[in-house]
Amino acid sequence: MLDRAGRDRRLVALGFDSPLRAQEALIATLRLQEQKLLDLHDAVLVSRHGQGSPEVTETMDPTAVAAAVPSALLGALVGTLVAGPLGFLIGGVLAGGAGAIAAKLVSTGIPYCTILALQDLTRSGQTVLALLVSDIAGIAVIDELRRFQGAEVVYAELPPATLELVRQVLARAT
Repeated sequence: MLDRAGRDRRLVALGFDSPLRAQEALIATLRLQEQKLLDLHDAVLVSRHGQGSPEVTETMDPTAVAAAVPSALLGALVGTLVAGPLGFLIGGVLAGGAGAIAAKLVSTGIPYCTILALQDLTRSGQTVLALLVSDIAGIAVIDELRRFQGAEVVYAELPPATLELVRQVLARAT
């Protein structure tokens, strides 16, 4: 899967025995992004408690905000030129909202059909963290994954050799 800049995006979903471990893994991923060791485009948590329906938590959706801000500024500028100070307010609000809605309709995150599949794959008592990433600094990410031994790969769009390496790193030490 390629993003708008032509970068190769990879999707990996890891299953954890506790929601806290899944959240720790998300925080670790955000830290790797902050250190510029990968780019995180989207993250979703899927939890299943008992036999009930799975709960889906979208942890980030930067697209709507990223589209709303420039749209609002452009709308405010055009509104000011056309209708003065009142046009500034009305143009900014309308264009910002339209930009956010357009961004929601053109999803650049984890596809909805994949989230549905993850709901089916999530076992009772498990929390799955799905990450859509690119520009991965391999060694640093693998080193960070070692902290989460015992997690399992539930779903992945990775090259076979990379997938096997991730599975080996996550395997519990015997």
